[in-house]
Amino acid sequence: MTPRIRPLLFAALALASLGTFAADPGYPNKPIRIVVPFAPGGSGDFIVRTMSDRFAAAIKQSVVVENRGGGNTITGTEHVARSAPDGYTLLFASTALSTNPSLVPNLSYRTPEDFTPVGLVITYPFVLAARTNLEINTIPELIAYAKKNPGKLTVSTSGDGSGAHLATALLKEAADIDLMTIPYRGAGPAMNDVAAGHVDMTFTGMSQVKPHLDSKRVKVLATSGLQRMQSAPDAKTIAEQGLPGFNAVVWWGLLAPAGTPKDVVDKINAALKVSLADPEVAKRMAIIDGDVRVSTPQEFEKLIRDEVVRWKRLIKPSGMAAR
Repeated sequence: MTPRIRPLLFAALALASLGTFAADPGYPNKPIRIVVPFAPGGSGDFIVRTMSDRFAAAIKQSVVVENRGGGNTITGTEHVARSAPDGYTLLFASTALSTNPSLVPNLSYRTPEDFTPVGLVITYPFVLAARTNLEINTIPELIAYAKKNPGKLTVSTSGDGSGAHLATALLKEAADIDLMTIPYRGAGPAMNDVAAGHVDMTFTGMSQVKPHLDSKRVKVLATSGLQRMQSAPDAKTIAEQGLPGFNAVVWWGLLAPAGTPKDVVDKINAALKVSLADPEVAKRMAIIDGDVRVSTPQEFEKLIRDEVVRWKRLIKPSGMAAR
């Protein structure tokens, strides 16, 4: 090798190394942060906090759950995308990850290219919950009222472009009705204002609904999946109530920044499986009444890519946008 070529080769190797991240053989040797890009109190917050202690035990390191809500999940998601790909900063993402590419112009990160999927954790239907004194108890009654009073019924959502917002948009489209959506910074605040009687109804997870349902501050009008929920067998699906084929579900899963080493991802995935198999965790997760299953990283990546395409077909023609 000539003296002139050697420095060029070394420079090329140095540049190439910038795009990789060496695995830490002692991983994990410091606390792991799981970022939830929503305000505290939502379904995702409930899920990750339910499994975090067992996850910490399985991976043999302390785990800190950090809420970074705002910007339709962009604040927390962008933070993780820009973090070191070392397995110490993770994202607990929802359906919003696959809808934001169609909702937000010039998004600061790419989905899924700027992330390393670790595993899908759960999918579940929404509950359409309403304030108890709302004189509507079924989907046919809701549709009839909305047709006579367009734009009068209010629906809170966990943010513009969130899963709850999209479920509401699907209902409006399927029933050909006008509903007024009111965005909140998270599912918890959105649910609380329904329970307080300030908003008529909301789409959210059963974990959000149950405390208010038990205290008789809200009632269930329907669920959004194709099958009834085991925890609410008397609640009919929207599909059963005159809108056949209606199906809106939410998913949650764990991701790392792009470039995270495969052996680190595999360790996290294995710890996820152990934590969700724990009987106590399973008992607490039953309140959500969803399909709890840790997928492979490859399966999760395929789901995300498919979801990006699916929601783009709905969102682009509607002109919907996150604000």
